[in-house]
Amino acid sequence: MTDTQEPKKPNFTSQVRGSLMIAFGLAAVAFLGTVVFATGGTQNAPQFVLALTIAGAVFVVTLVGCATLILVERPNDPQLGQGTGINRSSAKLYAEAKARREAEAKRQEEAEQARLAARIDAAHAAEKAQKKGKQ
Repeated sequence: MTDTQEPKKPNFTSQVRGSLMIAFGLAAVAFLGTVVFATGGTQNAPQFVLALTIAGAVFVVTLVGCATLILVERPNDPQLGQGTGINRSSAKLYAEAKARREAEAKRQEEAEQARLAARIDAAHAAEKAQKKGKQ
């Protein structure tokens, strides 16, 4: 066997069987614990109804929790590891954002310089016209 084989995905039956086993085990522990501790000593009768009720509740809650975890678990799409989407590195995103900001700042600076040059040219032209008007 090689290390390049993909891990075997658990099928639905094994997931459900595992969840049922976990839920049954926890329910059995809850049943035994309730019978022992709710009885209140050897002089009293065992509280089987209370123990069955608590065991049933533990079984249902555990089964719902396991089912929720099974539904939530979903592996990522292999194409996400290609450097796009949520797996893009933050350094690359930062570099792209910085490049965009620098390009925008350079464009604004060039526009400002062009505007100032036009104002200077207009001022020189007005000054020349004023000197010609005085002569």
